[in-house]
Amino acid sequence: MIKFLLLIPILTLALISCNSQTTKQAEKDRSGSFKRQDQIEKFWKWFLANERALRDFQKNPDSTLTEVLDNVKKIQSGLAIEFEPPKNNILNVTVSANGDIELFPIVKEIIEKAPKIEGWHFVAFRQRIPSDKVKGMVLRAENHELKPDNMRFFPVVSGDSLDIIIYANGVTEENYNQVAYGGLLLIDNILGEYDGVTKVRSYDFQNMPTTQEELKGLKPLLNLAEYVDNFHKIKHK
Repeated sequence: MIKFLLLIPILTLALISCNSQTTKQAEKDRSGSFKRQDQIEKFWKWFLANERALRDFQKNPDSTLTEVLDNVKKIQSGLAIEFEPPKNNILNVTVSANGDIELFPIVKEIIEKAPKIEGWHFVAFRQRIPSDKVKGMVLRAENHELKPDNMRFFPVVSGDSLDIIIYANGVTEENYNQVAYGGLLLIDNILGEYDGVTKVRSYDFQNMPTTQEELKGLKPLLNLAEYVDNFHKIKHK
């Protein structure tokens, strides 16, 4: 199924903290929270007012989704919105933190305040999809293709923490950033965005080894969700 993805550039803010400003900062945080809640309410009012036009987004996706982008970024920079074509007359809309755990609370706020609109389903975070649908998938990251069927991973366990090294064909220094970006989107589909961020500490992407000895210790990427789930079940026993 095709997903239409909107990314709002992440802005990094430098915060200066000192003891004498603690009270002022707390007041500012509360003020910011109230302002954000107000912007969320305004966003959903706008959405309701334009619901019919948004439902037909496939007629002019670029224009329609750019308009959604302009309104979402008034709430918070760094979010992502995905529209899926209607299925059984239901149009799914996903609000994503785009992998930034600091934005998770804002995503939850947005979905909690979402109105109930017939024919629409609003979801917080990119969802895990069944492994049989991951099989055969091809994700294009600019000029590079990622095929989970041919990818592998190696888990690095350190106490209660789990890091994952993912191996794919054709990873180089030059294309690492685009492979990593596409790879993390793939992880969102395999693990779900929430679990992908909260259950794995970090990810690295490396070129697929060429010798049988090196390949022997690697696991199929299609088994990643099962491995991560089992790791956390054992950890919490």
